[in-house]
Amino acid sequence: SKATVSVLYWIPGYIHIANMRTAALVLLGALPSVVCIDNGIGLTPPMGWRSWNAYHANVDQEIMVTVMTKMAEKKWTLRNGAVGSVSDLGFNNVGLDDNWQACGTGYQGSFHDQNGNPIINTTRFTSMKAMTSYGHSLNLRVGWYMNNCICAEHSFTDPDYIAKHMEQSAMAVAEMGFDSVKLDGCGQFRNLTWWGSLLNATGRPIMIENCHWGQTVPGQDNGDGPCTGTTTPSDCPYNFFRSSGDIQANWGSMFRNLQSTIAYQGSPPLSRPGAWAYPDMLEVGNLANHNEDRAHFGAWCVVSSPLILGYDMTNDAVTARVWDIISNDEAIAVNQAWAGHPGRLVVNATSSSSPISYQVWGKVLSATSQAAFIINNEPSNAIQTTLDLTKFGFAASDQVKVRDIWSHTDLGTSTGTFKTDSIASHDSRFYVLSK
Repeated sequence: SKATVSVLYWIPGYIHIANMRTAALVLLGALPSVVCIDNGIGLTPPMGWRSWNAYHANVDQEIMVTVMTKMAEKKWTLRNGAVGSVSDLGFNNVGLDDNWQACGTGYQGSFHDQNGNPIINTTRFTSMKAMTSYGHSLNLRVGWYMNNCICAEHSFTDPDYIAKHMEQSAMAVAEMGFDSVKLDGCGQFRNLTWWGSLLNATGRPIMIENCHWGQTVPGQDNGDGPCTGTTTPSDCPYNFFRSSGDIQANWGSMFRNLQSTIAYQGSPPLSRPGAWAYPDMLEVGNLANHNEDRAHFGAWCVVSSPLILGYDMTNDAVTARVWDIISNDEAIAVNQAWAGHPGRLVVNATSSSSPISYQVWGKVLSATSQAAFIINNEPSNAIQTTLDLTKFGFAASDQVKVRDIWSHTDLGTSTGTFKTDSIASHDSRFYVLSK
């Protein structure tokens, strides 16, 4: 059984001793030791759906339940010919984002009561527990959202209340039956190390999303979540971390956010099992056309980003339009593979019309295979390029087999180089290279 012990919490400006039920003494904050979460999840990039991109603040329990129903509905043809659902593809985490809270109704005008408990807007969400139970009945994992941006909380200075607020918030995540939580950076409750220890102490494995917009990342030795980021699984107190600002439903925003992953692709890489670099939710289904949607999905796959859908899941017409993209099991397999590196930028090409004309990305899949992804950033021009296969770990004399992920076809073998076909503006090519 778990013992009740005293845990030293670090709060900016305060030291506070609080009692909590946990298995071990955790020393946080001002001391040099690194504290990691021990939830056993996030070992592959998470896949799922989250409410913000589709609904923003206009979300309620009815919408969430409808989305869950749609995600589990077996009405779509899988590549093997079977009839399946979105969740059968691996998209089985369903996340509620901001605006579940009863703004201004709590202690000091917050949305937490005097005992630190979160206050739910019951007009929008009549029963969080019933909502999560419904998701679980469909074999879905359900996610919540804390340290909110809408009516962000910044007024608390009493260390005793701050501790109660943190403890009761973490406990509510578990008691309501949530399986994950997105921790935003808007309020004052940004200490991810503290969050991690409290969520661990609930005894429920809870996946943690760090949404600090690239401000709290692996490799930092101080701040809101210090960790080396070089162990496997990662020693960071979160399972995936935002590497960028918020994504918008346009090509330029998507492409900029993709670039934010480069900083975590070094040697050793800081994006790895247990803590994945995340350039934000997918806008697949929300972009200008099919080529852009597909290129966006492929880009997130090749850099091992979490794949969190953000289109209106209740609209079957959108699902039908992007089905060939999100059901591409070969692309998802690249995303989920781990052979020691999350993916990397191989070529950054310029042109007279664009500072970045196109990029070539690569990801090691095994000792004998790599993925290659080409994305055309030209606003109107098509491009054609020749891949130098030695940049993907092959000898110049190797006979390299080329598999087209988008068309699910084998393109034969090449030695030394491989020339692509013409790639339209904002389109892409995705290959598996092997010997």
